[in-house]
Amino acid sequence: MTKSASRGSRINYIDNLRWMCVFLLIPYHAAMSYNIWGEDFYIFFEQSKPIAALVLFCSPWFMPLMFLLAGVSAKFSLKKRGYLGFIKERFIKLGMTFILGVLLINPVLSYFADVTHNGYIGNYFEHYKVFFTRITDLSGNDGGFAVAHLWFILVLMIISLEACVIIKIVEIIPVKKRESLGLICFIVLTLAAIATYKIRLFDKPVHTYFFLFLLGYYFYSDKNYIEKLKGLKWFIVPIFLISATLNVYLVECTEGFYRLNTICNYLAFILGVPALICLGSLWLDFRNDVTGFFSEISYLYYVIHFPVLVFCQYTLDQIGMNHTGNFFVTILLAVPITLTLCIMYKRIKRHLARK
Repeated sequence: MTKSASRGSRINYIDNLRWMCVFLLIPYHAAMSYNIWGEDFYIFFEQSKPIAALVLFCSPWFMPLMFLLAGVSAKFSLKKRGYLGFIKERFIKLGMTFILGVLLINPVLSYFADVTHNGYIGNYFEHYKVFFTRITDLSGNDGGFAVAHLWFILVLMIISLEACVIIKIVEIIPVKKRESLGLICFIVLTLAAIATYKIRLFDKPVHTYFFLFLLGYYFYSDKNYIEKLKGLKWFIVPIFLISATLNVYLVECTEGFYRLNTICNYLAFILGVPALICLGSLWLDFRNDVTGFFSEISYLYYVIHFPVLVFCQYTLDQIGMNHTGNFFVTILLAVPITLTLCIMYKRIKRHLARK
């Protein structure tokens, strides 16, 4: 194991936080099948407060953290590739993944949704016609066309390209002037992220993600800023954990506390990102063969985990497994299956590259 704040153009704890977030997606998405807020999802079993608590606890900070981590990584990628190389990489890696995912992966989710919710009796390949002709909310929960989890890849590509414009404009400002405006810019970006948290575009706070991406690029990639942030850990981390836990309790166990629930939700969002960055910089600043492998496959894992998860849920349900057992066994099956598919893909890709 090697201990280091960074290696070349990477920051170890940023990589570790990213793959841990991605690996959390299988239990997170499995728990969505037990949600208590009325979302059909691709397969829905029953309402379960203990299982749904996982989603409620993670939701305020999960995707904000992912976009902020993407901003940190973009800092090193842009420095390494330059603007044209960075933009080309965004189009190839993110754009092509999105297109192929919509064509090959998301139809699986919509098929199982149509079977379980609408009683669809055709085969999988026949369902392609339904997939491309039933256009509703783009979730695919009703068996129609689905962007599904690949919305993150599409939005990240758009945000990355928009950020390039901002970054290029900022570079025109003299370095000393930029340094003097650092604190003001941090405050403005933070307030902008908070102010746009409830503004939805396709049911996502896209504007918030954009500002978090910039915060990651300019501030959370700065060692000096992280050192200052760690000095506040005893204040940030406890309040975050209390707020996130209280948010779950207020949703599941009380009524009539909407304002307090909103405050806790916002605090979990506002403090969750810096709290987890603090904890990551303190406890996850290392790299070994295992973490390196997980970091390397995290992007592919993100792309393919969802159909594996839903297939496991459906199969276990068909053989008569009870709903609670389905949740835990699905996780135990979906994780190694997804990892195996990632390994197979890597080996095939390596084999083809040698030819």
